[in-house]
Amino acid sequence: MTQFENMYLYVKPGCPYCMKVDRFLDSAGIEIEHRSVLAGTNAEDLRALGGKVQSPCLVVDGAPMYESEDIIAYLRSLTS
Repeated sequence: MTQFENMYLYVKPGCPYCMKVDRFLDSAGIEIEHRSVLAGTNAEDLRALGGKVQSPCLVVDGAPMYESEDIIAYLRSLTS
């Protein structure tokens, strides 16, 4: 299992785009910390970070990346 310490993923339970990213993570053997936008202050943290509450959102070294296809392409480039 590959772990990345400099990134985490904001997800919303039941979100089909979040599930798409999770399926890729599972198939690629990648483990990334998940933060639910429904739990505690995570939604407001996400809004403060990128100006919107959109998931999935991959945060890499403090910079947000949206859109499941972009997230998957980025992660694929790290593991190929």
